[in-house]
Amino acid sequence: MTAHRARSRFAVPALGLLLLVAAACDNAGAQTVQRALPDDATLLTLSENAERDVTPDTMRARLMAQATAEAAATAQASVNAAMARALTRAKALGLEVETGSYNTYQENPVRPQTLPAGAKPPAPLWRAQQSLLLTSKDDAKLLEAVGALQAEGLALQDLGYTLSREQQRAQQDEMFAEALQRLAARAEKAAAALGLRFEGWARVGLNGGVTTRPVMMKAMGMSARAEAAPPVAAAGEQTISVTVDGEAILRRR
Repeated sequence: MTAHRARSRFAVPALGLLLLVAAACDNAGAQTVQRALPDDATLLTLSENAERDVTPDTMRARLMAQATAEAAATAQASVNAAMARALTRAKALGLEVETGSYNTYQENPVRPQTLPAGAKPPAPLWRAQQSLLLTSKDDAKLLEAVGALQAEGLALQDLGYTLSREQQRAQQDEMFAEALQRLAARAEKAAAALGLRFEGWARVGLNGGVTTRPVMMKAMGMSARAEAAPPVAAAGEQTISVTVDGEAILRRR
């Protein structure tokens, strides 16, 4: 389900003889030029903001392989083997795979207040861990992979949805076109109300963004080899927004 919301505002600034014209589109760099305006010109500043709620098309899961041992090399070897198996399985299913940070650190167990005669205190342990990010537009396939990797000992850290770059770009292109049409219509109406005519644009700027509102399933601290059903998830809507603003040139009729 897609919803549309739009807001607009305008104001009439003072007349200027020279104007820096900036054009920017979707985070692109701006170009500036100088344009001389006639003496009878008035600049009208306008802005349109549009929002659209869309269902993300991509699912992401972050898992972690971790191991603890008295020797750092032993813990690392265990993590390396687990990650190699996970990568092979994920790639075989056609998932997009990315490995995350790799950490190895020493943990000191809590020392008992008293020890039996001749007993040694607990030895320090080494913990190694590495994260794995899986991405796919096929929810069922990704959830299947996550369930299989959980069964092999990887812990699921988070699971959620995101907009693909292609989906975000396509939506924003449509919204920019709509917002620009409304911006031009607003300029025409404002000019008529002022007893002037709308001649064109001195400057137009475009900007867009995404407000993330994912439905996340947290799974921190799960048993390394818990016998559990694969996770489930449902996509929540995210809000795509665009803003167009410009300076319209108004002149006497």
